[in-house]
Amino acid sequence: MVPLNKQAIAESFGRAAASYDSASHLQQAVAAEVMTLIPGRCQPDRVLDLGCGTGVHTDELQRRYPDAWVLGCDLAQGMLAHARAGYPGPSWCGGDAERLPLKADALDLVFSSLAIQWCERFLTVLDEVYRALRPGGVFVFSTLCEGTLQELRMAWQAVDRFSHVNDYPPLHRLQSDAEASRFRVERLQQVPHCVHYGRVVQLNRELIALGANTLTGERRKGLMTPSRLKALQAGYEPFRDEQHRLPATYQVVFGVLIKEA
Repeated sequence: MVPLNKQAIAESFGRAAASYDSASHLQQAVAAEVMTLIPGRCQPDRVLDLGCGTGVHTDELQRRYPDAWVLGCDLAQGMLAHARAGYPGPSWCGGDAERLPLKADALDLVFSSLAIQWCERFLTVLDEVYRALRPGGVFVFSTLCEGTLQELRMAWQAVDRFSHVNDYPPLHRLQSDAEASRFRVERLQQVPHCVHYGRVVQLNRELIALGANTLTGERRKGLMTPSRLKALQAGYEPFRDEQHRLPATYQVVFGVLIKEA
């Protein structure tokens, strides 16, 4: 397995900070679902938005818990600069989800949406979040699993032998990691979310606008030429639905984990 280049990932998302919010329709919808998973009994004093991106949801958490100290943490400095400029209420810090810059027993709630799929090991993230939470603390999150952008992956097979879509772990591996952690698993569920496009170039442009076009494995160097784009479009056509739309399916995993007292 090729190690993640976290610097490249952070730089890609940092460059996309200005365009991210306008392209993040799926991400916003998924984050809204994660918000609904926060238990009503949870009235936190200290909150972390892990992988906060542009800070939209960090600010929402601050407004939801106005008396709490809310911290947005992200690996991408460009995202953090954008968040600081747009949302003065929360606090902000740079940091890696697999090595949190926080003391033990520092938090009551950790929120994370579509960020930890960019980490090396899910179990390491769980260990770090567990360490940072106080007893009784809650970790609510979304991430991606195997099968995400499967249509795009298969379309690329008509073009070359390289992988152009990131690999994500299967649900059963996420489940086994969650069960191996010290958390009590209250929820871990896979839910497909589908986005539709008229042409494949629109999907490619959106991935670039999101900063999500950085690959974690072997990739082909070079620009997207007209001939390659034409071949990719042809490879995607068999997936066009009855409404003449091209689907892009994300396999989203929603989780609620509790650090028992």
